[in-house]
Amino acid sequence: MPAPRTVPPPLPGTRGPLTAPQPGRLAPPTPANYAGQLTVVYAGERLSVNKDRFIIGRGKQSSDLTIKDPNVSRQHAMIEFLNGQYYMVDMGSTNGVEYNGQRIQRRPIGEGDIYRICDHEVGFTYR
Repeated sequence: MPAPRTVPPPLPGTRGPLTAPQPGRLAPPTPANYAGQLTVVYAGERLSVNKDRFIIGRGKQSSDLTIKDPNVSRQHAMIEFLNGQYYMVDMGSTNGVEYNGQRIQRRPIGEGDIYRICDHEVGFTYR
């Protein structure tokens, strides 16, 4: 006679109380599990982008990267992580965001890209 079980048997297709991810089912991409970690380079400093929405602006308390310049909007631009890709997004700022001299609304961020926010250059690297 088998000994009585103290825990219910695992459900079909699971591996007990602590289940491993099912084959073919991956966690949604986030900066934490994205293979290429994005780093912002501004004024000689390097900041890791460690969230899905990283805000660049003049507002000290509302920005992840603060640029002290009255021409920069309080929340000027955002680095957004979406579907495995980082994007530079203008948040409706007065003076805009430029890439290679062209004003952009939304653009994928590539290795070595440099964006201008007013008179400030903000660079990016995945290294």
